[in-house]
Amino acid sequence: MSTPPCPRPIALIAPRLDPAPAARAVQACAERLAPAGYYLAAAPWRDPSLLPLLGALAPAAALVIGPLDDPQLRAAVAALEIPVVETWSLPAAPLDSLIAPDNAEAGRQAARHFAEKGHARVACVSADTPWERSRREGFISSAAALGLTLAADIVQPEAQQLNDGRLAFLRLLATNTIFDAVFCTSDLLAAASVSEAHQRDLHVPQDLAVLGFTEDGSAAQWAQGLTTLGVDAAELGRRAGQLLLDRLDGEQPAGTRLTLEVVFEARLST
Repeated sequence: MSTPPCPRPIALIAPRLDPAPAARAVQACAERLAPAGYYLAAAPWRDPSLLPLLGALAPAAALVIGPLDDPQLRAAVAALEIPVVETWSLPAAPLDSLIAPDNAEAGRQAARHFAEKGHARVACVSADTPWERSRREGFISSAAALGLTLAADIVQPEAQQLNDGRLAFLRLLATNTIFDAVFCTSDLLAAASVSEAHQRDLHVPQDLAVLGFTEDGSAAQWAQGLTTLGVDAAELGRRAGQLLLDRLDGEQPAGTRLTLEVVFEARLST
């Protein structure tokens, strides 16, 4: 009786990303890779003491979830000389191939939606991550081009918990500016904004329209009726898995760039 071939590892490197969408993407990618004889091998590779073990693992390829912006880790992955697929954000100089949503276009769509709804004074609430910076920049540039007034621009250093989002919205209110719509670059920020608005007797969308961005579908659950832009994290994972297989089989060249469509879900908050 023949022995089935031993599965080969693909290094899973997840420097920084919200847990829920990352988990969906990783699970979908692993399910796509398994029938081809590959498995994802995860470890806290950002620990410098573990980087030699990354080389010893001899992975067939690497999947990067989130920005690979640590120079030491990025150099270690590049030194492996294997196919690499980066996801979620667009690095200035990709190591190999990537698949990501057009985050800047998501911001532009948000501005266009507010303009179509007749909102003239808008605000933006974002967190300081590469992908949210792109959404923020797309929103601000498009709002200006459309003749909208940017009444406030709040960048929260970190937004990992709902309370972080509440603090960001309180910072927005503390600007004492007048605005009738706010674009939140993550579902967490959007849900917190709606919650805090209600606490202060602000009616959504009558007093304040709120538009969010979701990566795992949770925004509509946290804040019922929340209008969102977003991507399907599981679909990103499946397509990343297929791109890894195509790179390993030589069916896609190094430098392949794939863009995941941003989907607009109109609900009651705008």
